[in-house]
Amino acid sequence: MNPCAIVPLADADDVAAATAPVAGEAPLVRVVRSVLGAVAEDRVVVATPPALADDARACLRLVGLDTAVIVAPAPGSRRHLIRAGLEHVGAEQASLTAVLLCDRRYPLSPADIAARVLAGLGPGAEVVVPLLPVTDTVKTVDVLGSVLGTVDRSTLRAVQFPRGFTASALWRLISVGPDDAEDDDEFDAAVRAGLEIGTVAGHANAIRVESAADARLLHAIIACLDD
Repeated sequence: MNPCAIVPLADADDVAAATAPVAGEAPLVRVVRSVLGAVAEDRVVVATPPALADDARACLRLVGLDTAVIVAPAPGSRRHLIRAGLEHVGAEQASLTAVLLCDRRYPLSPADIAARVLAGLGPGAEVVVPLLPVTDTVKTVDVLGSVLGTVDRSTLRAVQFPRGFTASALWRLISVGPDDAEDDDEFDAAVRAGLEIGTVAGHANAIRVESAADARLLHAIIACLDD
């Protein structure tokens, strides 16, 4: 079955950060382009609440991308956005269609990560995530901030995006609890549900970008890639 990719943008801050150019290109554009080698463009969908769709669509059309931008029904929570994306691409609840969930906060995730995640989905792995070894020294502290010890980082990994799910697994994860429940992380939900989770190698460039300091680091990485 043809894989698909969903980029949920849950609120105004999400859309503003996704569409504001960083080093000459919007994070949303970078994220969409990063999966196009593994997923056909007509199988990629950006899902937003009603008031934000025009901004996301304009951002993509400006660079010639015809990626679908769809509107999720109110209240437009993350699970509503993902559900709308699944329905748009026709990924039914019993389907084994491979679904990539993308995040605008990871704009430099290389295209080969998407391909590796998709390749890892199948028997024995309903969920696949890219991992990167933790190289920073991690300490435990008490309530006053005094250092108690050093955490063994040999077993620690940072989880990146995009993350892969079979459609049936993703449907189950976003259907747990009431529709008005607070948004949850699908990977955390998969761990709690005891689903079979596979892993693939992540990439050092796939940093999470949220703060101004993160944006400066993103600029620096892009400058190095362009040299």
